[in-house]
Amino acid sequence: MEELYSDSKEPAKKPQPDSHSSSHGDSGSHYGSETHHHSHKYLKHKKKHRRALIITLSIIVCLLIALGIGGAYGYKVAKREVADLKQQAGILKADLKNVMAGLKAQDPVATTQACDQLDIAIDNLNKTFDKKIWKTAYKVPKLRGYIDSVKKLLALVDEASTDIARPTAQVFTDYPLSGLKVDDGFSITTINAYLSLLEDVEPKIDHIVNSMNQIDLPMGLNSMIADYSVQIASMTGSYDNLKEFLPLFKAFVGDGSDRTYLLAAQNSSEIRASGGFPGSIGTIRIRDGILTIGDFKSVYKVLASYTPSEANITAEERELFGSWMNGPRDACFNPDFERVAYIWALAYEKKNSEHVNGVVSLTPTIIQSLLGYIGNVTLSDGTELTSENATKVLQYDLYYKYLNASASASAGDYVDELFAETAKATMAKLVSDFDVKKAGDYYKVFSDGAKNRTIMMWMENENEQQLVKNAVCSGGLNDDSENPETGVYFSISDPSKLGWFLDINTEIGEPVVNDDGTRTYEVKATFGNALTSADKINAGNYILGNYGGTITGYIHIFAPAGGTVSDFHASNGGAIHMGTYNGHQVGYMFGNSIAPGGNIEVTYKVTTAAGVTTPLGVNSTPTLQNYR
Repeated sequence: MEELYSDSKEPAKKPQPDSHSSSHGDSGSHYGSETHHHSHKYLKHKKKHRRALIITLSIIVCLLIALGIGGAYGYKVAKREVADLKQQAGILKADLKNVMAGLKAQDPVATTQACDQLDIAIDNLNKTFDKKIWKTAYKVPKLRGYIDSVKKLLALVDEASTDIARPTAQVFTDYPLSGLKVDDGFSITTINAYLSLLEDVEPKIDHIVNSMNQIDLPMGLNSMIADYSVQIASMTGSYDNLKEFLPLFKAFVGDGSDRTYLLAAQNSSEIRASGGFPGSIGTIRIRDGILTIGDFKSVYKVLASYTPSEANITAEERELFGSWMNGPRDACFNPDFERVAYIWALAYEKKNSEHVNGVVSLTPTIIQSLLGYIGNVTLSDGTELTSENATKVLQYDLYYKYLNASASASAGDYVDELFAETAKATMAKLVSDFDVKKAGDYYKVFSDGAKNRTIMMWMENENEQQLVKNAVCSGGLNDDSENPETGVYFSISDPSKLGWFLDINTEIGEPVVNDDGTRTYEVKATFGNALTSADKINAGNYILGNYGGTITGYIHIFAPAGGTVSDFHASNGGAIHMGTYNGHQVGYMFGNSIAPGGNIEVTYKVTTAAGVTTPLGVNSTPTLQNYR
């Protein structure tokens, strides 16, 4: 509000012309024009605020005359009223900032005290507007809009204090964040208290901020509204973006009753359609209201060797993905992570006699992102993983260090142990150094991973799985015909570590609108092998596989929901078979070989459902090409 009263000086007297000045003096006119150029904008700004003040004062003087208080005395009274309102506005703004500071510091005492002071400032301003002079001023149209707007603003600030700041301070008191960590785990009670708080205050913040932004103050003073709304919007700070995931997070932690989740570390160097080979698998357990992250172990130690009969592998799965579906660790040849995770859960239960409520998948790229917020991790062999090198070290450097041309047969087991150690050390550091103030940063890692299939989730409960889908992190196939995506997937079938060198690039042409309202796109998917001669010379067979660095594997091209794929052509002349999977048309190729430096181009057409105007997108196997 102080912007309204930013200039309380009386209007300056207009200078009289100087009888000695001459419009014909060259030097004088030149010097004066330069000064005028630089000061014009400033003077215009000053005059605008002075004009606003003069209008306000003049109206109040007129009111005072009507009340019998005229002349110079009336003008002084008007100035005093304006100055008093300006001072109270400054106090209000300072008190609101103190509330923000208390919330940011997670200090319930400071927050509550600041709210008390803010309430006093609001009450004083309302009392000021209850004065006879302002009630009379309200009858003047030019002031009525101003007074209404200020009163709306005061009501919204009061609402923010009562419905947001005070409840937040109460949760700080009842559930201090110092109680979040319990030994090597987290308190579900404390987590749920803050999730419930955020779920409660987020819509209130949105309402208050939206209402504030609709307030229109006269005389160009809306900048002050923006200042207040920004402050109130920041009440939840970095948590604001969490609101789309709140229902999912609440479902994941539950009410504190026992739950078990698998945490699979997929290895992208052994790339598969739905991510990578699940080299190491850990657990997230909730027991007696405490959430803990358990050790990671080799997939061979925690999953059954054969896919349990309860998985009911279908004929179409055998057709599209071959015998790989018979082993749960290779179920990820199927790009549908929801199906893959279900099979992993069954295989874990078979091996360990422990029920699984859900599965979370991570890739090395997520570890690199996470290290940016939790700090570096050093492995037992002295290798340091950072936010700059983790993916390259884990997917390339370690292999070339231990599995080069002269490596021993047992070196592969050692590297696998380092991978398990990496996952364990990263999760342990996250827990031990957990900083609630970085919750927004942790969220960003999760959100970014969900967008590119480097973090995927599956929940056993159907209602909870729908929340996973709503958060777009299920890793499932495209099931929304209004937002069509074509699936472009590759799985390396020869045992090797060539996933580091695989490129997948997809180009989509402009659509052709058909007579029936459908749209057809020309698509080109290019699968490349970036292995160089130097890479090949230094690598052992554990890296290169059985074909000397040639990438071999399966290609799967999926139609979008409600659409079709057709007119396939492969640059290597390979046969492209047609099939269906869960209602999707699929083009697939087995036995593809991509020599070092070579590629395979697959062109095809995608036709989306009738009436769909959203541009065609791509859902693809996440590669490592951006980390080379």
